[in-house]
Amino acid sequence: MAAAAPVRLADYTAWAFQLSTIQLNVDVQDTFVLVKARMELEPRGGHQPLALRGVELELLNVAIDGRDLPTSDYRCSDGWLTIDQPPEHAFVLETCCRIDPYNNSSLEGLYASGGMLSTQCEAEGFRRITFHPDRPDVLSRWTVRIEAARSSCPVLLSNGNAIAEEELADGRHAVTWEDPFPKPSYLFALVAGELREIRDQFTTASGRTVTLRLHVEEGDEPYTAHAMESLKRSMAWDEQIYQLEYDLDEYNIVAVRHFNMGAMENKSLNIFNSKLVLADAETATDGELERIESVIAHEYFHNWSGNRITCRDWFQLSLKEGLTVFRDQSFTADLHSAAVKRIEDVAMLRNTQFREDAGPTAHPVKPSEYQAIDNFYTTTIYEKGAELIRMLHTLLGQERFMRGMATYVSRFDGTAATTEDFVQSIVDGAAEDGKELGFDPERFKRWYHQAGTPELKVQRRWDAAKGQLVLELQQTTLPTPGQAEKQPLVLPIAVALVGDQGRIGEEQLLVMDGERAKLTLQGEPGEEAPALSLLRRFSAPVNVQIEQSLQESLQLLAHDDDPFSRWDAAQRLARQVLLARADGHRDETVEQALIHALLQRLSDYNGDGGQDLAILLALPGTAELEALQNPVDPPALYAAQRDWIAELGRQLAEPLHHLLKVSRGDWSQAWPAGQGARSLTGLAWSWLAAAGDVEARTQALEAVSGPSMTLARAALRALQPLDVAERDQALDCFYQRWQEKPVILDAWFALEASAPRPDGLQRVQALLEHPRFDPLAPNSLRAVLGGFTANVPVFHAIDGSGYRFMADQIAEVDTRNAITASRMAKVFSRFRSYGSERQRVMCEAIERLADAPLSANTSEVVQLLKP
Repeated sequence: MAAAAPVRLADYTAWAFQLSTIQLNVDVQDTFVLVKARMELEPRGGHQPLALRGVELELLNVAIDGRDLPTSDYRCSDGWLTIDQPPEHAFVLETCCRIDPYNNSSLEGLYASGGMLSTQCEAEGFRRITFHPDRPDVLSRWTVRIEAARSSCPVLLSNGNAIAEEELADGRHAVTWEDPFPKPSYLFALVAGELREIRDQFTTASGRTVTLRLHVEEGDEPYTAHAMESLKRSMAWDEQIYQLEYDLDEYNIVAVRHFNMGAMENKSLNIFNSKLVLADAETATDGELERIESVIAHEYFHNWSGNRITCRDWFQLSLKEGLTVFRDQSFTADLHSAAVKRIEDVAMLRNTQFREDAGPTAHPVKPSEYQAIDNFYTTTIYEKGAELIRMLHTLLGQERFMRGMATYVSRFDGTAATTEDFVQSIVDGAAEDGKELGFDPERFKRWYHQAGTPELKVQRRWDAAKGQLVLELQQTTLPTPGQAEKQPLVLPIAVALVGDQGRIGEEQLLVMDGERAKLTLQGEPGEEAPALSLLRRFSAPVNVQIEQSLQESLQLLAHDDDPFSRWDAAQRLARQVLLARADGHRDETVEQALIHALLQRLSDYNGDGGQDLAILLALPGTAELEALQNPVDPPALYAAQRDWIAELGRQLAEPLHHLLKVSRGDWSQAWPAGQGARSLTGLAWSWLAAAGDVEARTQALEAVSGPSMTLARAALRALQPLDVAERDQALDCFYQRWQEKPVILDAWFALEASAPRPDGLQRVQALLEHPRFDPLAPNSLRAVLGGFTANVPVFHAIDGSGYRFMADQIAEVDTRNAITASRMAKVFSRFRSYGSERQRVMCEAIERLADAPLSANTSEVVQLLKP
């Protein structure tokens, strides 16, 4: 395996030169691209060699101050262009390189996608375009001229504002772009090709008109309205909440099929995975429409939290990503349901980030070293990073937090900052009112440097005479790779008491910053203690260890005024049921109590609050269940889930059919209206179909050809696990309808790959050879191979065949797309939690993968996985 030297935070030093301006001339030819770069450089002091990064570049010329350098004056090897004796004063460096984007399958730098040329430069892709320091703390003003044949590339886009257009000989043309705001190379973007433009405008709070342009392939124009409206809502929200206004004359979004990420926030030229732009109610689900709105907002919000203020080095990645995730979460919460959004975010955190924190690839929000930075675009950096921002917001309150944000923006606009800069700005801004902070900022910063999910152990004692509940709390964090010793963290813990009539007294916020803490809650005297509503709104990202009776969970589910706590109580009961079934026995008392509680909720449903009810009824994720089972037995958990769903369908058949009847009238409402009814319909179909209800299966089959993608996909999910004729009919119907739409057909590939059939492995192999499968598109790879790993009976076959197959596929993908392969390799990260036989065959698959010639990205992950 290729081993890369680690990059360490402790070794950071500022670059030895200032690069104030850069001018690029990009000449697009049919088989190659010429890139001429002109950089104005000045030494910061002292004599240092000039070293620039470059990957797969053919260097044609180097000049300083207009003088061509002989080859003896520079070295070009091993990914570096080095000039040992650069001038000791300000000078101009000019280079000319030839690159081949048409055979670049890495999807980094400049590459071809669907007949167009596009870029992806974060994190280290710009070095594939020309020689450059390619580090985020080198900020420059950019001017970019793009030249190409008008017939093949009528659209030429880059960052900033278009300042000149030229008509050239031989049917060629050129456009020059100027970005007046300093930015690092990872935010450079270029698109050249034949695209259709959808244009709109937005008037800022100060009265400026901003031109908004979406660029898509021909035929996709009808599916852009939702993305455009999402962009305008994002711009208005950022002005209203953060007083941050867009700063250029135009804003461009381009949809690209071949893209490793969801989207990229390049200054004024966002490049998106096409699945996160193209959508309407017929082609996208409610969840996808909300995600598109959220991602559009996320990339727009980066204009300030990421672009105007960027990160000093890649160890600070969460500075921009954690903050911007928090901002996009708040945006969605404000526009839709804050309670539902918070629950969705917590469920995602528990099922992905908590698993990452508990495995061999665990790392802090701010890592201390890395080999391949692409491996750190993780839920820890993004979602856990957002939880850190949320805790600051909880600790300080809205007004003080927003003062801190204003301080951060004014202090660091136009610079590359650190997480320490951010926390200090928040603290300084909050402290302007002269009040105590209420927590130690230095202790809070431990969150950035310490990996792992804290465990919060809670014991309690009820004083019946005084009506007081005394809590004793203890926090611990288990060792993680490279961090055996852990320190106490700052934990904001929101708590309240709940009785038969609802909340008793006021909610309290305990700020715990040591290993132990004690809190007394005042209730009402009496023999029976009230229920404890703990970690309300999930006020800190921790796992809780507390003994709670069945009665207490039911009381919280029925009477707590915090939606998260109600949902958490239902989840806790469902976990008890599923884990007991997976372990070979049933807890009849808990099962019947939970069914009775759900029956009450379903019986009370009259069409209002559908989203709240749907999320309350949802079952816990598999990753959550695996974290509580030792050893983990995935097929047993899967069987328990399927059996319990069928049981719910049998015992709740009458209210579920009533729910379907009530919901039907809202099916056709345009998003965001009607999504509660559609979510409940999908849940009812799933439960009833699993119980053998022929009417529900028939309804589901009919929905696959209907006008709502939400209902069509819900129907497919309900039928897909079942060995019934309706499943094959539904999947075939969906394929026939959408086979010409790759963005939609990926859902079919995923459903087929994850269907639990006896010949599942052979079917997945056939999908990889399917004429509609695109092996160069990460979306297609994730659909088939990601769907396969979700196919529990097949992927987790005890003979190891699924594991071996996946190892071979990862190695093959790695030969052309290291970023996608390294992320897929993490599917093996839980092998230590399985039983001995399954652990043995998974270890063999990991060794099989390790023996393949791997990229530095995938090698780093596999080395962490190896036993």
